[in-house]
Amino acid sequence: MKNIFYHASNKKLDELLPLSNNHGGDGKVCYFTSNRAYALFYIRDMNINHVTCGIDDNGIPVYYEQFPQQLKILYGGRSGYIYTVINHGEIVSGHTKGVWISTQPIKVTSVSFIKNVYEEMITAESSGEIQIIRYEDLSEEKRLQIIEMICNSILKHKYISNDCAKSRFIRENFPEAWNMAKEKMKDH
Repeated sequence: MKNIFYHASNKKLDELLPLSNNHGGDGKVCYFTSNRAYALFYIRDMNINHVTCGIDDNGIPVYYEQFPQQLKILYGGRSGYIYTVINHGEIVSGHTKGVWISTQPIKVTSVSFIKNVYEEMITAESSGEIQIIRYEDLSEEKRLQIIEMICNSILKHKYISNDCAKSRFIRENFPEAWNMAKEKMKDH
């Protein structure tokens, strides 16, 4: 069993509480990772919450950009905290590779302030701790798949008629998907 885990947030905390929805089941959980660099992705704007990363077969976090400069737009200038905790049996494997959960409050062992999350990610990329697949390197086929996926999300969540942080984010960063969704709405 792993003993050291990491969590991150925008606010400084002394105790990590199970406040997030459990995507792999019922109830509330707190999410953890055994990879400090992966925790950087937790320091995000929760109103947008556009996370496009996972863990590869070698245990390396891989971030997949879905629009130009995605990583910089979402994390540039953002600051937050990474927490180190010791698992005494409360943290168990989650539903996704590289993700661990606890349904119990966890005391923070130590905390690190991250002044600029984007810069920290670029440093982690340089040292091989994370991999970034940039939008510019995606095939045209992959880009079209992303547009279709985002278009379907726009329609499903009715973002065109819902002026919120997430809809503004999508309209600004996925204009092709936004226009496609508007056209599909006209056709119905």
